[in-house]
Amino acid sequence: MMMSVVDRARSRVPRRDANGAVAVEMALVLVFILLPLLFGIMQYGLFFFAYQGGSDVTRDAARRAAVSTPVACSDFTTRVRNEIGGLRESTSAAATVTRTYAKGGGNTGAGVEVGDFVTVNVQFHSRDLGLPFVPLPNHGIVASTAQARVEYVTSPAPVTC
Repeated sequence: MMMSVVDRARSRVPRRDANGAVAVEMALVLVFILLPLLFGIMQYGLFFFAYQGGSDVTRDAARRAAVSTPVACSDFTTRVRNEIGGLRESTSAAATVTRTYAKGGGNTGAGVEVGDFVTVNVQFHSRDLGLPFVPLPNHGIVASTAQARVEYVTSPAPVTC
């Protein structure tokens, strides 16, 4: 079988392949889709880890305030902040911790008795990777509240802080 002149010329020209185009497409997909998705998953993972940890610390603080020997406000706040330490943004302000006691009817009273309620509120900023394209719920602020029934009261009675 004889090749024409045109066929011979075409056979000498190197054929273009799509290997380079595939590499460029992969780079674009990786940079614009996969990496933001990966970093978004990491950011939300840190936020939900802080949210769950903050909830756990708040429940534990309310339980301790309800059944253990009452401690001074500064000691209580310091202990809760230390437990939150690894969950919050290190550059942000310290965690806000409040402890309030209320009578069973909901009135705040001076004397705390068995059967009253203690409410602990904790608020702090979760860790943030600083990604502008990943918005965090509530701007990354974790707020948790827990309530427990007071089961043990000693003298001096615990105070609201």
